[in-house]
Amino acid sequence: MIDILLNTILFVPRFGIHSLQVGFLASKIAKMLGLDEMEAFYAGVLHDIGVITPHKGIVLDDIDEQFLINQDVPTHESPTKDHTLISAFEVSKISVLANMYPNLSASILLHHAMPHYLNENEKKDVLGNVLSISEEISKYVLVNNEELSFNDFVIPLSTIKNRYFDFVYDAAIGILKEEYTRWMLYDIKAGYNREKIINEHTLDVKLSFNEVVEIGAVLSYIIDSKSTFTREHSWRVAKVSSAIASEILLNSEEFFIAGLFHDIGKITTPVNLLEKKGKLEPSEMDIMRKHVYYSYIILSNHKDEPWFWPAVRHQERVDGNGYPWKLKGDKMTFKDKILQVADYFTAVLEPRPYRGPNTPEKAYEEVERAVSNGVLDRGPANILKELVFGGYDFNKIDFMSSIQKDIYDFERSLIGG
Repeated sequence: MIDILLNTILFVPRFGIHSLQVGFLASKIAKMLGLDEMEAFYAGVLHDIGVITPHKGIVLDDIDEQFLINQDVPTHESPTKDHTLISAFEVSKISVLANMYPNLSASILLHHAMPHYLNENEKKDVLGNVLSISEEISKYVLVNNEELSFNDFVIPLSTIKNRYFDFVYDAAIGILKEEYTRWMLYDIKAGYNREKIINEHTLDVKLSFNEVVEIGAVLSYIIDSKSTFTREHSWRVAKVSSAIASEILLNSEEFFIAGLFHDIGKITTPVNLLEKKGKLEPSEMDIMRKHVYYSYIILSNHKDEPWFWPAVRHQERVDGNGYPWKLKGDKMTFKDKILQVADYFTAVLEPRPYRGPNTPEKAYEEVERAVSNGVLDRGPANILKELVFGGYDFNKIDFMSSIQKDIYDFERSLIGG
């Protein structure tokens, strides 16, 4: 499941390139310094994850090279910045990484700290400084389309040498002498070898359900927060689909995971489409629909997991007019159809740019209409009906997970909201 975290970050334009470059560089510098290179890799990939949460009204679509450069200017006045605080906080919520790599969150917190705030005998401080110089090298690659020579890196780095411990600076210069390192940075930028790097650094660990939910909660918070209209959507779909499954004694955890990850491809969807008040043009609808394709790509390493196909088939329809595969009802499983009903119901339940929220009863009327029109399957719709009219408290799905709420509250505290 860690690969889902890495792959999702890579799908954020520009940001994903920067993150993987920093992870790659940090791991190589760390190895030269005798630090844990896997810890350095994850610190590098996740170091700026707080940049892509909307604490200052910034959404994923706003992130370009200049934005990243502006965020990465260190300050002499403080060892931390807003996004380093948020990044460290979010990473601390992913317990499998926090427990495995004790310096991870702290190094991310300190990756903009100048050396006079750091202790060269503390691994977390050294790793923070490694992240800092790795970021600077990545920035040179981002803004230069022509491949830089060794001297093209060394000359600008020498002018800011005071930002780094001498031994960190020397290690960074050492790895830049390798053509392999410089060429790989440009390959990452061009889209080559990214899967190779991720595969080399994917942790082969079995996660518990709660650990999977932690990763899903952080990612769905980032993705759904692109728009105020989808802020809690994935969590709600997870709750509704697992409630339907529980009614017929299916494994509710499988459906919860499917719901949590089903819209992960929306990391690529422009916010102006998510928040458009009018009807989408055909070309815009094609872009919107493509999120399912990207969910499939991001999650594809998990095709053998029981939650995978329900997650990526949530926009298929029993009449064959869904997407992306145009599957008809007999080509799908009952589990697929549960996710379709849960997602459809939840979308109608929630507010959208062109209308307000609906009551559960009103939302179910729309599900019933879709069933009558041959769009959704009658079986899971009938189970949902029992929930809607049988006393299920839908108010309890109006809240984000505790992890998402903690992140939201932390962000608000930084801006005085």
